[in-house]
Amino acid sequence: MSSEACDTIPIPQFTPDYTPKGEYELVDNRKVYVVGNRKATYALICIYDVFGFHKNTFQGCDYLATGTEDAPLVVMPDFFNGKVVPFNDPEARKAWSEKNAYQNHVPYLQTVLNWIKEKYPSIKVTGLYGFCWGGKFSIACARMDMVKAVALIHPSRLTESDADGIEDVPVLIIATKNETVESLAGLVSKLNKVEYVRMDDVFHGWCAARGDWGDALQKERAEEAMRKTNEFFHKALL
Repeated sequence: MSSEACDTIPIPQFTPDYTPKGEYELVDNRKVYVVGNRKATYALICIYDVFGFHKNTFQGCDYLATGTEDAPLVVMPDFFNGKVVPFNDPEARKAWSEKNAYQNHVPYLQTVLNWIKEKYPSIKVTGLYGFCWGGKFSIACARMDMVKAVALIHPSRLTESDADGIEDVPVLIIATKNETVESLAGLVSKLNKVEYVRMDDVFHGWCAARGDWGDALQKERAEEAMRKTNEFFHKALL
C-alpha cells in the first residue's frame, strides 16, 4: 500500500561513509541496534555475517526502517558480543567457528524475540533476514514462534534439507555468482512460497561487510537487494 509518507520521508542513500540512524539497547547484557517504528505491527531482525556490526548492515537496517508510515521496527542483535571472526588466523578461526555454530545462538535469538514481544506489544509477527552465516541461521529459525518469513542474502551452506518443515513459509533468496544455480536448485524446488532472485554480476558478501558501496555496481545492486527485501516483507507480513 502506498501513502503520502512514501513521497515525504527520505530514504537513506547507500554510501561508503555512513552514520547509523538508530540507537543501541541492551538485551541480556548484549547490544541490540534498534531503528524504526516503535508502534509497528511487525519487526525485522537482521542477522549479520561473521564480521558482525558493519556500516553496510547498519545502512540496510536503516533503509528497511524508513520510507512508509507502516514501516517496521528493525533490530540487529550483536550475537557475537563484539568478538567477530579472526579471519586471518586459521586456528583461531576454526575455534571461533565451532563456538559460533548458529545452533549456539538460537537461545539468544529467542531472548530477543521475547524482548520484542514484551517491549513492543503492537508487534505481532517477525521476519528474519540474514547475510552469509546469517542466511543459514535465518532459515534454520524459520519455525520459531513469531517468525513468519525469512530473507536470505548471499546465504552460505544451504542444503535441500533446510526446506524441511518450512515448505509454506515465505522465503526470499538473493543469490550471487558464488551461490550457484545447482547448489540452490533442490532447496528452491521444495519451497512453495519462494522468491528467488539472482544477481550474478556481484559476489558473495557484497551486500554486507565485504561490500564496497563506493563502487557503482555494488551500490546499485545493494539498493536493489534491500528494495526487494522490503517489498518481500511488506507483502509477507502486513
